[in-house]
Amino acid sequence: MLRLALIGITGRMGRVVAELAAAAPDIELVAGLVSPSRDLAEASRLLPRTVRLTHDLSELVSGVDVVIDFSRPEVTADAALAAADSGVAFVSGTTGLRESEFAAIRQAATSIPVVHATNFSIGTAVLLRIVPEVARVLTRWDCEVMERHHRQKRDAPSGTALTLARAVAAARAANTSFVYGRGPGTATRQPGELGIHAIRAGGEIGRHTLLFASDEEGIEITHWAQSRRAYAAGALEAARRLVGRPPGLYQFTDLLFEV
Repeated sequence: MLRLALIGITGRMGRVVAELAAAAPDIELVAGLVSPSRDLAEASRLLPRTVRLTHDLSELVSGVDVVIDFSRPEVTADAALAAADSGVAFVSGTTGLRESEFAAIRQAATSIPVVHATNFSIGTAVLLRIVPEVARVLTRWDCEVMERHHRQKRDAPSGTALTLARAVAAARAANTSFVYGRGPGTATRQPGELGIHAIRAGGEIGRHTLLFASDEEGIEITHWAQSRRAYAAGALEAARRLVGRPPGLYQFTDLLFEV
């Protein structure tokens, strides 16, 4: 039985992860981290009584096998180091991380197994698997990345859009420069550009499209999430596959597609 602690347990993603974890026969949801601004008694009414709620990271990681984190960048950095101090595997889907926060994750990975992904859906993992090959074949074609999310999403462009753009750039031998939106003003495309565009509207959970276009034809590849359960299920699968591994920073796609 995998003993799980969840950071952001009362948030949009945290609630869905908690729901799926409670239904999983091989996972025990042991503890959850609640924002200091939220009353523990109030939060406890939303969760099974067996879940230990706390505001304290050191208490959260006590007696668990793995931590799943869907929170804010500044929380993620501290959580990764707390998990490392306790020898607990760490799974994070928090986006919008700055270099200092990535540095904390890399430091934690020297002593525990860590996986950070901007998107834990299985469909996106497949997309990231095939996009580099498409980009290599269509190296002379223009490429643009477009993403749509609900009006409350804080970071733009999304972490997944950036991951996809970087995958295209890495697959192409020529230098690539990112352009965030086009306009106002002259928007004529320059050689080597890759445009990244963000939309925030309504309740869209997440949609990412890659456009490859030449003068004669084009290809669009789109992934969309119909439920946050797609991300939650992937995060739980990452936790299952991460626990027991040697220290290191793992890619979700590697865990998912390993032979």
